[in-house]
Amino acid sequence: MALDPKSLVRALRPLQWIKNGLVFLPFVFAIDVAWSTDDLEPVPEFLWELLLVALAFCALSSAVYLLNDLMDRAGDRLHPTKRNRPIASGRVSVPVAGVVMVVLAAAGLVVMMSVDSWLGMAGGIYAAINIGYSLGLKNVVLLDVFAVTSGYVIRAAAGAMAIDVDPSPWLYATTGAGALFIVLGRRFAEVRLAGDAAREQRSVLKDYSGPFINQLLLLAAAAAWLSYTLYTVEATNLPDNNTMLFTLPLVTLGLFRYLFLLNNSEQAEAPEQLIIRDLPLVLSIVGWVAVSALVLVLNN
Repeated sequence: MALDPKSLVRALRPLQWIKNGLVFLPFVFAIDVAWSTDDLEPVPEFLWELLLVALAFCALSSAVYLLNDLMDRAGDRLHPTKRNRPIASGRVSVPVAGVVMVVLAAAGLVVMMSVDSWLGMAGGIYAAINIGYSLGLKNVVLLDVFAVTSGYVIRAAAGAMAIDVDPSPWLYATTGAGALFIVLGRRFAEVRLAGDAAREQRSVLKDYSGPFINQLLLLAAAAAWLSYTLYTVEATNLPDNNTMLFTLPLVTLGLFRYLFLLNNSEQAEAPEQLIIRDLPLVLSIVGWVAVSALVLVLNN
């Protein structure tokens, strides 16, 4: 089968790469720890290494998506939208997807190892968890969402390793809780949009149907909000005057808006679509970045 570059790029899911921006989070909150506005000398090197790590995760995550789509291609053909994915539809052949997957995975791990050996280990753990997910964890209720959530936390940890800082444990707690909320939100949307066909589309969805997924989602939303609130006042690397609390309304708006979209949007199965296409959600994220940067710079 002739190679279709456009379909191959789609199979790599470039919109999902936005999640790899998490590797830059420790850098932002390492102000006055690893760098400061009075000493910008280490900043270019930090940003270069973080860019390499982000690109490595782009390669690794795309390899994971190819593996998952290869494993799921039969079930995806039963889904009203997933059947149009390049591998499920046949526009990208299985051999081509397999070769690209191996090349991307190897390239990502090599780049991480070149930055730091510990980063190579983090990349290996990320790959191992996602291989386990594709091979069976995705069919085990709860373990599936924790496996996906771990990827977000590993990205944040890799960002800290790349610039050699020890971020507050609250950063990991907040990242994990927020990621769990997003992943459970996706399961909620899948159950809502699939309706009676949930079992055929993804076997694990039957275990999330009914009030169970609603309870999990509300608990995850509360955990995300509470962990972030505590992070702003308990983290030792944040301003002692608690001015990071000024970002809390923006985080609250983002959480509430995401919940609204999960219940009303036809694109709720794809969080990356919501994040870049819903204006209120985009504004809450941009506002959070701006206010956080302002607070950190003014208190440096």
